[in-house]
Amino acid sequence: MIREQEIDLVVSDVMMPVMDGTQFCRELKANFDTCHIPVILLTVKNREGDRIEAYESGADGYITKPFSLSILHAKIRNLLKTRERVVRDFRKQLVFEARELQYTTMDEEFLQRAIDCVHRHLDNPDFDQQQFISEMGSSKSTLYKKLKSLTGLNTSAFIRNIRLKAACRIAEEKKNVRISELAYAVGFNDPKYFSSCFKKEFGMLPKEYLEQFTTPSETGKEKEIHPADL
Repeated sequence: MIREQEIDLVVSDVMMPVMDGTQFCRELKANFDTCHIPVILLTVKNREGDRIEAYESGADGYITKPFSLSILHAKIRNLLKTRERVVRDFRKQLVFEARELQYTTMDEEFLQRAIDCVHRHLDNPDFDQQQFISEMGSSKSTLYKKLKSLTGLNTSAFIRNIRLKAACRIAEEKKNVRISELAYAVGFNDPKYFSSCFKKEFGMLPKEYLEQFTTPSETGKEKEIHPADL
């Protein structure tokens, strides 16, 4: 089921035939395609050593029987909310800091490779999903599922997000860069479309973002934003 469907979270018993829950969790967390999925283990085994073994296998929760369903539901809600926060925080980060987002090692390495891949083609407007998939050495479906689960973004939206974050860093460094130059530097052929994407992502136009890094002496008085400035 996990191989065939998009699974957000797994709840598993520990004592099962063929493969116990701890081994099941260990295999899930060792597999690139599934290591991001939170796992809650349920068990009658309540010794400290059992709990340590479960967490060392990668379990995100360990609940001993008998337990209240409200406790299980609360743990599930908490893990899903944590995943939602990670997705939001990734989109906000201008510089990727995996430690703040609690990714697994494999997921951290994957995202860093994906970000580096986009950066290598930052000023190339022809860099597209197909080339991205090829350079990542992944199938289209695997790349899509992994990006969606870790960042909340599909493949094209991820590329756009990384381009726009790069535009923010360039704006902070150069300050007086023209909007058109900024757009071309991060792979947008159309400065107006760039401005539209930028506002949708960050809630302000690129010109407004740039004004945060210029002093009154550099700008004189504040100017109204006109379409021509985009």
